[in-house]
Amino acid sequence: MAQEKKQVTGIGCGVIVAVMIVILLAVWFIPRIYAYNRSTSKDGVEVEFVVEQGTPLKTIAKNLKKEGLIKYDGMFVRKVKSMDYDNMLKYGTFELNTGMCMEDIIKELASGTSGDTFTLTIPEGYSVQQIAAKLENDGICTKGEFFDALDDDYGYDFIDEIPKVDYDYKLQGFLFPSTYEFFKGATAHDIIDKLLGEFEREYQKLGTNGKQNLYDTVTVASLVEREARLDSERATIAGVIYNRMKNNMPLQIDAAIIYILSDGMYDVDRVLYKDLESDSLYNTYKEPGLPVGPICNPGLSSLKAAINPESHNYLYYHTDESKRDGSHIFTETYDDHLSSMD
Repeated sequence: MAQEKKQVTGIGCGVIVAVMIVILLAVWFIPRIYAYNRSTSKDGVEVEFVVEQGTPLKTIAKNLKKEGLIKYDGMFVRKVKSMDYDNMLKYGTFELNTGMCMEDIIKELASGTSGDTFTLTIPEGYSVQQIAAKLENDGICTKGEFFDALDDDYGYDFIDEIPKVDYDYKLQGFLFPSTYEFFKGATAHDIIDKLLGEFEREYQKLGTNGKQNLYDTVTVASLVEREARLDSERATIAGVIYNRMKNNMPLQIDAAIIYILSDGMYDVDRVLYKDLESDSLYNTYKEPGLPVGPICNPGLSSLKAAINPESHNYLYYHTDESKRDGSHIFTETYDDHLSSMD
């Protein structure tokens, strides 16, 4: 009987411990769930909140907590991600209120209404050279400052995967085209850092899992970007590029020749037969395989096409002059290619 009494007492202690754990979890969890789900703001104290250019989301959350604008920084990060706003928060000075709910704070930080910032749009397919010219024309920095900043150190792991070869610019292909918000007075280094960070985020989303060679993938994507005019043809053109490499055929990409002729400015209208004799490592008529590096900075659609090319037997394509919409005619043999141009 004494042994049975001891066993019952042990069970009773276990129940008490379990109840205490449940209570502690409830005390910890319930206010966080309430803060996460609260959708209406209330009166509070006005706070001037500054988000510096390049501030990571977790740091923004910690700073909000420090200023008394939120109680739980971890829940704020989860809320931002659940609303798909993790790449939409802007930089600048914002007028926030301690009574604001998380949702309203997030929307305010994404509004970009601060007068201390400026918007910069980098079009898809712009080269390093074109970006430098745009920044100088917009009065943001000089071409020289931009080119010098390309040699700075940037803390992104993917940069270590860029081989040391005789390319024009090491970071060509990795300055992700998009629309950005910067503080007035942002330097060339700040701008490059932001573009590289956006490339890293977007490329990781594509889920390559290391199956593709990063540098080759971006190089193919850059060729697709400058060759394709229609999104529907990007994967098809990527398939042609891979098919030609598989068959040890020169790629013969005119966009690469134009890159050479225009020094990356793409302001040349046509390619002549004599231009195909260039000794450049970017010459896909003379050099086997891919050019020495990307010929522009490709957008997300071209990166997707390079990672997931269309499976087909096409080896040739040319512009469909009859449609005049930028579309191409794709063929499997050289004879069909010639016939399709008649």
